[in-house]
Amino acid sequence: MRRVNLIPPEDRRGRVEGLPGGTAGLLLVAGAALILLFVGIYFVFLLRLNNVESQVAELDGRISEQNSRLAELSPYRDLRERLDEKRPVADGIFRTRFPWDDFFQGLAFVVPETTALQTLTGEAAPVDVEAPAEQPLDPPGAVTFTGVALPEYENVADFVIRMNNLEHLSNAQLNSAELDRESFAEPAIAFEVASELVTVSGERGTEVRIEGGSPAEVAEAPEPIEVARSGSVSEDQYAGEASP
Repeated sequence: MRRVNLIPPEDRRGRVEGLPGGTAGLLLVAGAALILLFVGIYFVFLLRLNNVESQVAELDGRISEQNSRLAELSPYRDLRERLDEKRPVADGIFRTRFPWDDFFQGLAFVVPETTALQTLTGEAAPVDVEAPAEQPLDPPGAVTFTGVALPEYENVADFVIRMNNLEHLSNAQLNSAELDRESFAEPAIAFEVASELVTVSGERGTEVRIEGGSPAEVAEAPEPIEVARSGSVSEDQYAGEASP
């Protein structure tokens, strides 16, 4: 079969001549467009690459900073394990220590006005890390007071009764009381009173709290003790006896 072109020769020549450069021009235009497309794609990927490189540089800086911090903290890497090993001992000491601050605060409010303390010698019960909670330590501690009182032995008895009723003290007893007519401008009674120092395990908490502790530990913490100046039983009794 033979193909026959029915388009007249002048028409065929006019179609090719209508485009500048003919087929070569078409190829040049197509090539230029393709080159522009590749250039555009190249610039897009170049910008993305620059962005990724900046992010990588920033991450490298952060990693370097974290590595330097880790190097500084490396000596404390096993700090948690060491704290866990020592925590039972620390909790035992905290649980069985004597609350001297509460004791002196209460003592300042209950000393009778008719007496004055001169010395106080005390030794708390030894720390026992294995002592059960809410139980007094055995053996107890001891404290000895020396002081002077107005020249009536009822004042000394009042002091002994108040010390015996003071928190953390027990079995207060009078060791000596002697009227002194030479040491002061007026006669006074020099006395010495001894008592046991009672330490209740866990009375002020059972665990050492670091950095304030958890909310549950803070909620379970004992409330502060309010100590009010109260008249002793003997003082009221003497007032009643003085009235007719």
